[in-house]
Parts: sequence; C-alpha cells; structure tokens
Amino acid sequence: MDWFALYPYFLYAVIAVYLALFLYSLKFSKGPLSSIFGLICLANAAYVAGAAMQFNSVTAEEVFFAQRIRYYGVESLLVLNFVFAYKVRYRKRLSPMTGLLISLIPILIMVLVNTNDFHGLFYADVKFFEYGGHLFSKRAPGPLYFISYTYVYFVTAFGIYAFFSGWRKSGFRLKSPYPLLLAGRVLPMLFNIIYQKGLSPFWMDLMPVTLLLSALFYLAAIRKYKILEIGEIYGREIFSNIKEGMLLLSPSGALLEYNDSAAAVFPWLTEKNIKRPVLELDSRFNVEQGAREFRISQGTGDEERIYEFRLTELAEEGELLGYLYVFIDVTDNIRLIEKLKYMADHDSLTKLYNRGRILRELEGLIAGRRYENYPFSLLMIDIDHFKNINDELGHLAGNEVLKRVAAVCVEVVAPEGMVGRYGGEEFLILLPGVSGGKAAEKAEQLRARIEGLTLFFNGRSISATISAGVMDGAVGRDNLRIDYLVSRADEAMYRAKNDGRNRVAVYGSPDAVAG
Repeated sequence: MDWFALYPYFLYAVIAVYLALFLYSLKFSKGPLSSIFGLICLANAAYVAGAAMQFNSVTAEEVFFAQRIRYYGVESLLVLNFVFAYKVRYRKRLSPMTGLLISLIPILIMVLVNTNDFHGLFYADVKFFEYGGHLFSKRAPGPLYFISYTYVYFVTAFGIYAFFSGWRKSGFRLKSPYPLLLAGRVLPMLFNIIYQKGLSPFWMDLMPVTLLLSALFYLAAIRKYKILEIGEIYGREIFSNIKEGMLLLSPSGALLEYNDSAAAVFPWLTEKNIKRPVLELDSRFNVEQGAREFRISQGTGDEERIYEFRLTELAEEGELLGYLYVFIDVTDNIRLIEKLKYMADHDSLTKLYNRGRILRELEGLIAGRRYENYPFSLLMIDIDHFKNINDELGHLAGNEVLKRVAAVCVEVVAPEGMVGRYGGEEFLILLPGVSGGKAAEKAEQLRARIEGLTLFFNGRSISATISAGVMDGAVGRDNLRIDYLVSRADEAMYRAKNDGRNRVAVYGSPDAVAG
C-alpha cells in the first residue's frame, strides 16, 4: 500500500472535518468558548491545507508558498489557543492591550517568513530532496528562528498551566473538562518535538493528526461540560471563595456544580452525583414547580438549621444555560426575629401574654361572637394583699408569687384558654367557647388551686389568694367592645374583693362565690 499516495487524501479529510466543526460551532453551539473553538478549527484547516499543498508541491516555489499558508494557520492557531486558555483560566475576555502584545510575535514571525529570501534570518538555508516521488525540504534555522519555537512553548506552557490550575481547583476530579483540555494541549507539543527532531516516519508532519485530536478533546470538554460556558460568570474558583451555598444545575435540572458551603449542608452533594437530576437527590429542589424563593430546614431539635434559597435562571442571548441556587443560613436571624416577636407579645417575668397581646386576642373573640355568635368569657384576676408581700418580703418574693400564680393560671385554663398579665398583679384570662356558668366554675377551680399553694422564699413560706371577676361575652352582646367587657370583668373582680377577697364574682349575678 502506497502510504504517500493516501496521505494527501487523509489531509483533505482532516480539512473537511475541521470545516465541519467550524460550521457546527457557528450553527449549533453557542457561548464564548464555542466561538473561539470555531476559529481554532478554521486556523487548523488553514494549517493542514498548507501541509497538503506542501506535500503535493513539485517545485521550490510551490513548497515556499505552501509553507507560508502553514505559518498563517499555525500563528493564528497559537494566538487563539492562548485566548482560549485565558478565558478558561480567568473567566473573562482578553484586554485589548494583552491581545495586542500576544499578537506581536506571530506578526513578526509572518514578516520574517515572507521576507526570508532577503535576509535569511528565519531560515539560514533550505535544501530540497526527493523521496517517493515527492519533493521535501530541510531547513537550517536562522538566528531568529528561536522566536518561533519559544513562542510555541510559551503558549503551550500557558495552556497547560491554565488547565492544570483549573483541574487542581476542582479537586482533580476526573469528571471535569480539565483532563480533556490538558490532553488537547499536551499532545501537539509532544508530536511537534518528534517532528522537530526528525523522528516522524517518512519526515511527514504529524501535527495535522495531533491538532485534530486536540480539537476533538476541546469539543468534548465544551459540549459535555457546559459548565465552562456558565462558568464565564460562575467559575469553580469563584464558588470556593463564596460563603453562601451554591448549586449549579443544567437546563434539565441535572447537578453540574456545587461549592464547599453547599456540600457542608447537603450530604448528597458528592462527585458521584454530578450529572444526576437533583430532584432525584432531594425532592425539595423542583426547578419547574418550585418557588423562586423558599426555605429548607435541615436537622432536628437544637441541631435544626434553616436555609433561605433563591433560584436564578442563567441565560445568554435568550438561551437557558442552567439554574443557580444560592442559599444562606438564616437560622439565627429567624430565631432573633421570633425572639423579638415573642418579647413584643409576652411579659418578660411571667412569660404570659402582655396587655397588648391579650387585648388583641380578646378583639378576635369579639369578632367571632359578633359574626358567628361564638361564645366566650373572660376572667379578671387580682392577687389579694400583694402589696403586703412586696413590703414584708421584698420584690423578689413578689416576683416569685407572680410567676407561680401565672403558671397555675396556664395549667388550669389550658389548652384553649389564654392568660395575659394585664398589669401589676392583675391577670386577664380569656376562655373561648365557654359560657358564664362554666367560666365561673373554672374561676373557682383556679381560686382553689392558688389558695392551696405554699411557696418558700429565703426560708419563709408564702401563701396567696386571688379575687376573680367573671364576664360572659353573651351578657355584653349588645355592647361588644373591649373596654366595656374588661371594665365589667374588673367591676366583678372588685366586688369579690369588697365582699372579703379570696372569692369569685360573676358580673350580673348578685352573689359572690366565697372561698
């Protein structure tokens, strides 16, 4: 088999593949890396076209012309490879100044190649020989030829650094684009060394083959890991430096990326779950049906933490690239808000509802009575001779009495009843669904329980009694106002005090119930 006869057709096939890849990048692929990849394919096609022309040359002039075409392709390819690696590494466009600087050497090389006949600075000598019916040339490097291979190794080294750096920051994950990109950058360098040392078979330039492999590696990295395109905004290294948890999903809802903060919260965020639908990993993450802002709880009891999520669609030129979940731990904020709300509604000493909150609850009961004829009663409770306790034993003793009486009130009226500290030693108790007769029984039960209490403070025993006034909401149905109902309950309570204390009085009933 005449390999020399087949080689040009192989080069033409490679050119066709490059052009197909270029058209594919234009029509079917979007994103900043895809556009650069298309230009890389075009530059490769020019380089291989020059190689094919040189292989078929029969005169020295044709060899030199083909050589210039190859250099046009390879110098453009070097600049584009640098831009590609730069965008992958730094997630941003090249500045105009950097672009100009990186293009100066390729421009200089092209000037030297095209004018070498006049100065011999790039090639000192060119010798021709025939092999297998084909004309080959062997060039002796001139004093400025080192510029060319120095630039090649510089671009190659930068690409290796950029891709290896990205791979290292990804934790050397095999399921990432960086191994493919590294392979695409190292192979051409190895085969170029083989060619420059004259070790390639039949002196053939192996670069068209290796550059095709390199392009296919690049294509696989771009298409398989679209994260590179989204990563123009949200790179892995950016993820690592953000305190908030972040999850990156594909348009279909598959897990693409996450940062350390997210992995510390959700144990299913592991490398083996990359590319799996996140909905299968946690049913709470429903991209299509889920809210754009929501909260998720993790853990139980004292270990429970609450995370607030925000879902953002990532799009470019109208095309959906994926979804980004960003979340923060809002547990402390929520608990602080809950504490402030509690403090706004509760008495700090007894932990009962404060005056404002218990009156708002009463307002709700009034509305229920007014519109649905819902029964309720209220009790006004006052601790008898409380001033004497404070004067004789001190305010700390008085505080203990208030707390114990408050606790008994809650026990007796629970779970439906509501207790609030109305002011000083007065308590207002609401009994939803309870009419006057049963409310009086509840008040008497409460009075008896408190009378039976014995408290000890600093070695001294303390006893306490209460006077209670009962007001049936039905009695005030013609005047359903907070001030009217409370004042009538208060009036009944003072009647109980005037009748000897430690007893219950019902508004509208002439007799107080003695203890």
